[in-house]
Amino acid sequence: MTGMANAATQTQMQQSDMNQADTINTEMQADQQKQQARKWQIMQDTQNKIFEIQQDVTVNKAKTGDKMFGKWDEYIRS
Repeated sequence: MTGMANAATQTQMQQSDMNQADTINTEMQADQQKQQARKWQIMQDTQNKIFEIQQDVTVNKAKTGDKMFGKWDEYIRS
């Protein structure tokens, strides 16, 4: 009887360990998903900021070109 009780106890302990391992694995997967979502959000924010900067630079280049043309035109006409 003692042997069967020990076997049952060991089986129960193994099952408990497996349940704990499953719980830890599930938590790790959830953390990985959160990290991936955060990385994706950071990448999107970075790309948006790069796009905005590029737009500003393009507009500023165009304005600078227009100002220079205006000054050159003014110089020629005077």
